[in-house]
Amino acid sequence: MEKGPVRAPAKPRGARCSNGFPEGEPPRPGPSGPAEKPPRPETKSVQPADGWKGERPRSEEDNELNLPNLAAAYSSILRSLGEDPQRQGLLKTPWRAATAMQFFTKGYQETISDVLNDAIFDEDHDEMVIVKDIDMFSMCEHHLVPFVGKVRFSLFPS
Repeated sequence: MEKGPVRAPAKPRGARCSNGFPEGEPPRPGPSGPAEKPPRPETKSVQPADGWKGERPRSEEDNELNLPNLAAAYSSILRSLGEDPQRQGLLKTPWRAATAMQFFTKGYQETISDVLNDAIFDEDHDEMVIVKDIDMFSMCEHHLVPFVGKVRFSLFPS
Protein backbone atom coordinates (compact mmCIF):
# COMPACT_ATOMS: atom_id res chain seq x y z
CA MET A 1 0.00 0.00 0.00
CA GLU A 2 1.52 3.27 -1.11
CA LYS A 3 1.27 6.20 1.26
CA GLY A 4 0.66 9.73 0.01
CA PRO A 5 1.78 12.99 1.57
CA VAL A 6 0.77 13.56 5.16
CA ARG A 7 -1.82 16.33 5.48
CA ALA A 8 -3.15 18.10 8.51
CA PRO A 9 -6.77 17.28 9.25
CA ALA A 10 -9.24 19.75 7.82
CA LYS A 11 -10.53 22.31 10.28
CA PRO A 12 -14.25 22.90 10.53
CA ARG A 13 -15.53 26.06 8.91
CA GLY A 14 -15.10 29.05 11.24
CA ALA A 15 -12.49 27.24 13.35
CA ARG A 16 -9.67 29.30 14.69
CA CYS A 17 -6.04 28.43 14.34
CA SER A 18 -3.78 28.11 17.36
CA ASN A 19 -3.02 31.82 17.61
CA GLY A 20 -6.72 32.66 18.03
CA PHE A 21 -7.17 34.21 14.58
CA PRO A 22 -9.10 32.70 11.66
CA GLU A 23 -6.93 31.11 9.03
CA GLY A 24 -5.58 33.62 6.58
CA GLU A 25 -5.84 36.50 9.05
CA PRO A 26 -2.43 37.65 10.22
CA PRO A 27 -1.79 37.93 13.95
CA ARG A 28 -1.57 41.39 15.41
CA PRO A 29 1.99 42.61 15.93
CA GLY A 30 3.15 42.43 19.51
CA PRO A 31 6.24 43.56 21.34
CA SER A 32 9.33 41.71 20.17
CA GLY A 33 10.95 41.57 23.55
CA PRO A 34 11.58 43.22 26.84
CA ALA A 35 13.49 46.10 25.24
CA GLU A 36 10.27 47.49 23.72
CA LYS A 37 8.30 47.52 26.96
CA PRO A 38 7.70 51.03 28.27
CA PRO A 39 9.44 51.87 31.52
CA ARG A 40 7.28 51.44 34.62
CA PRO A 41 6.37 54.71 36.29
CA GLU A 42 7.82 55.39 39.70
CA THR A 43 5.22 54.75 42.39
CA LYS A 44 5.26 56.17 45.85
CA SER A 45 5.81 53.85 48.76
CA VAL A 46 2.55 52.22 49.85
CA GLN A 47 2.13 50.64 53.24
CA PRO A 48 1.20 46.94 53.01
CA ALA A 49 -1.95 47.52 55.07
CA ASP A 50 -3.18 50.01 52.49
CA GLY A 51 -3.12 47.48 49.64
CA TRP A 52 -3.93 49.09 46.30
CA LYS A 53 -5.35 52.28 47.81
CA GLY A 54 -2.26 54.27 46.86
CA GLU A 55 -2.20 52.94 43.31
CA ARG A 56 -5.88 52.81 42.32
CA PRO A 57 -7.98 55.25 44.33
CA ARG A 58 -11.67 55.41 43.39
CA SER A 59 -14.25 57.48 45.23
CA GLU A 60 -18.03 57.25 45.33
CA GLU A 61 -18.10 60.31 43.07
CA ASP A 62 -15.88 58.47 40.57
CA ASN A 63 -18.32 55.56 40.63
CA GLU A 64 -21.26 57.85 39.87
CA LEU A 65 -19.39 59.64 37.10
CA ASN A 66 -18.14 56.40 35.52
CA LEU A 67 -21.44 54.49 35.73
CA PRO A 68 -22.79 55.70 32.34
CA ASN A 69 -19.54 54.72 30.57
CA LEU A 70 -19.47 51.35 32.30
CA ALA A 71 -23.13 50.71 31.40
CA ALA A 72 -22.38 51.67 27.77
CA ALA A 73 -19.53 49.14 27.77
CA TYR A 74 -21.93 46.42 28.93
CA SER A 75 -24.37 47.43 26.17
CA SER A 76 -21.51 47.01 23.70
CA ILE A 77 -20.72 43.57 25.13
CA LEU A 78 -24.36 42.52 24.73
CA ARG A 79 -24.42 43.75 21.11
CA SER A 80 -21.15 41.90 20.43
CA LEU A 81 -22.81 38.73 21.71
CA GLY A 82 -25.67 39.19 19.23
CA GLU A 83 -28.16 40.48 21.81
CA ASP A 84 -30.31 43.59 21.56
CA PRO A 85 -29.81 45.72 24.69
CA GLN A 86 -33.10 47.47 23.84
CA ARG A 87 -35.25 44.35 24.07
CA GLN A 88 -37.60 44.15 27.03
CA GLY A 89 -35.60 41.66 29.13
CA LEU A 90 -32.31 43.54 28.75
CA LEU A 91 -33.37 47.18 29.08
CA LYS A 92 -31.81 47.71 32.52
CA THR A 93 -29.19 44.97 32.31
CA PRO A 94 -26.24 47.24 31.39
CA TRP A 95 -26.93 49.45 34.43
CA ARG A 96 -27.39 46.44 36.71
CA ALA A 97 -24.17 44.86 35.43
CA ALA A 98 -22.27 48.15 35.81
CA THR A 99 -23.42 48.65 39.42
CA ALA A 100 -22.67 44.99 40.19
CA MET A 101 -19.13 45.38 38.81
CA GLN A 102 -18.62 48.46 40.96
CA PHE A 103 -19.88 46.54 43.99
CA PHE A 104 -17.63 43.54 43.35
CA THR A 105 -14.60 45.82 42.98
CA LYS A 106 -15.36 48.20 45.85
CA GLY A 107 -12.55 46.70 47.92
CA TYR A 108 -10.04 48.42 45.65
CA GLN A 109 -11.01 51.73 47.25
CA GLU A 110 -10.88 50.51 50.87
CA THR A 111 -7.96 50.20 53.24
CA ILE A 112 -7.46 47.65 56.01
CA SER A 113 -8.11 50.38 58.58
CA ASP A 114 -11.42 51.22 56.82
CA VAL A 115 -12.51 47.59 57.06
CA LEU A 116 -11.26 46.83 60.58
CA ASN A 117 -12.66 50.05 62.02
CA ASP A 118 -10.42 50.02 65.13
CA ALA A 119 -11.31 46.39 65.87
CA ILE A 120 -7.74 45.59 66.93
CA PHE A 121 -7.18 45.80 70.65
CA ASP A 122 -4.88 44.36 73.32
CA GLU A 123 -6.20 41.33 75.18
CA ASP A 124 -4.51 39.30 77.88
CA HIS A 125 -5.49 35.96 76.41
CA ASP A 126 -3.46 32.89 75.48
CA GLU A 127 -6.11 30.47 74.17
CA MET A 128 -6.92 29.79 70.54
CA VAL A 129 -9.03 32.43 68.81
CA ILE A 130 -11.47 31.24 66.14
CA VAL A 131 -13.30 33.56 63.77
CA LYS A 132 -15.70 32.04 61.26
CA ASP A 133 -18.45 32.79 58.77
CA ILE A 134 -16.82 35.94 57.43
CA ASP A 135 -18.43 36.79 54.10
CA MET A 136 -15.86 37.02 51.32
CA PHE A 137 -16.29 38.09 47.74
CA SER A 138 -13.78 38.90 45.06
CA MET A 139 -13.28 39.10 41.33
CA CYS A 140 -11.12 36.84 39.18
CA GLU A 141 -8.80 39.36 37.55
CA HIS A 142 -8.25 37.12 34.53
CA HIS A 143 -11.90 36.41 33.66
CA LEU A 144 -13.77 39.21 35.49
CA VAL A 145 -16.00 36.61 37.10
CA PRO A 146 -17.07 37.12 40.70
CA PHE A 147 -16.63 34.43 43.32
CA VAL A 148 -18.01 34.33 46.84
CA GLY A 149 -17.45 32.28 49.95
CA LYS A 150 -17.10 32.17 53.70
CA VAL A 151 -13.77 32.56 55.49
CA ARG A 152 -12.77 31.05 58.80
CA PHE A 153 -9.47 31.08 60.58
CA SER A 154 -7.96 30.27 63.93
CA LEU A 155 -4.77 31.37 65.62
CA PHE A 156 -2.88 31.11 68.87
CA PRO A 157 -1.93 34.55 70.22
CA SER A 158 1.78 34.98 70.77
